[in-house]
Amino acid sequence: MVAPPYAGHLNPLLVIAAHLRTRDAQATFVTGPAKVATCRALGFEAVPVLAGDPQAMERIADTDRVTGHPLRTLRQVRANLRLLPRVLGDLQAAAELFRPDAIIADFCAPVAGVVANRLGVPWITTIPTPFAMENRRGTPAYCGGWTPRPGLLGTLRDAAGRTTTRALKRLTGTLFRGELRAFGGSLYRPDGSEAFYSDQAIWALGLEALEFDRDWPDAVDFIGPITSDPTSRLAPTPPARRGDRSRVLVTLGTHLPWAKAGLVDQVSALAERLPGHDFVVACGDASGGSTGARAGPRVEVVPWLPYDDALPAFDAVIHHGGAGITYSTLRAGLPCLVWPHDYDQFDFAARIEHHGLGLRIRRLSDAVTGLPRALAAPRTSLEVFAGLVRASDPLAAAARTLDELTAG
Repeated sequence: MVAPPYAGHLNPLLVIAAHLRTRDAQATFVTGPAKVATCRALGFEAVPVLAGDPQAMERIADTDRVTGHPLRTLRQVRANLRLLPRVLGDLQAAAELFRPDAIIADFCAPVAGVVANRLGVPWITTIPTPFAMENRRGTPAYCGGWTPRPGLLGTLRDAAGRTTTRALKRLTGTLFRGELRAFGGSLYRPDGSEAFYSDQAIWALGLEALEFDRDWPDAVDFIGPITSDPTSRLAPTPPARRGDRSRVLVTLGTHLPWAKAGLVDQVSALAERLPGHDFVVACGDASGGSTGARAGPRVEVVPWLPYDDALPAFDAVIHHGGAGITYSTLRAGLPCLVWPHDYDQFDFAARIEHHGLGLRIRRLSDAVTGLPRALAAPRTSLEVFAGLVRASDPLAAAARTLDELTAG
């Protein structure tokens, strides 16, 4: 099991590994130093990568401002690619020590495929944001949250977006050919498929019904979202409901420190304008060290909450559009306001609004009108998607695929 030390990427693999353990499979984790103790506390063998620079990956992901600017994005891509040779060496050493029968890796750990190919074992990619993969038909992602547009203009727009995406990736491959040497010096295989994803099995940890109409690589299997938190027993108890006011969870996930800097103050200002609602702010800090700046009379702050366990106690959610909170909110059947800031969040926001599952807001103050609208909206789509999430069985699907790939 290979994943960066980020909750949204590592936690699904921890849940899969726990299920496979009931089938007498033994999982070893390779991740950043900050999460090695978590893996071991859950009973798994764990090996760190980049042990000499423990915060190397966190420094890249936890930016001090939005990464949307082209130059900042390029610097972040360069920083990630420059880590690949070092991570590859550490992962190769771990694989030679443990001799795995298969390697299951988060999509942000593409060097796992290089090691798997060297060992001659199956390689499986897990991806909680399936739209991150390129498409040759349909609306592309990472264009600011595009939704499908009918007619010729929509077709031309989508084609231009797809062409631009591939051109930028090819340019990146040219600029960083040295860092990509292990991948043949390119982000693409000779057949045109993306080399960062397995060509044997890609577990899309989501619902195809949430996605826009488009094509997918042959290896993709939508096995369903994995939203449970394997460390939930360590979480604080959610504050108790008081009175008959609506109760709203506000969270911006585990990254985006620049966005969370004044979050509690903004929520306190929002609460003053919405007297019929109570707010709980989850700071996304599993270490328990973050409590926010201040809390108003109807605003409580907790370091973090396991979404699946906590959401039944809420009436609505204001979130950033991360994969985990998106699918936990759908599982709970709750209306939401999506306040995207960076990365893939604009694309989740587009899908949520397109399917009538919530509203997108551009600033938190928009919730003054948006939250009452979301709470009063019909729940038909929410009920349909909640049923789809609950009916999915990603762990059984994962076990079946793994059995097939390792048979014989």
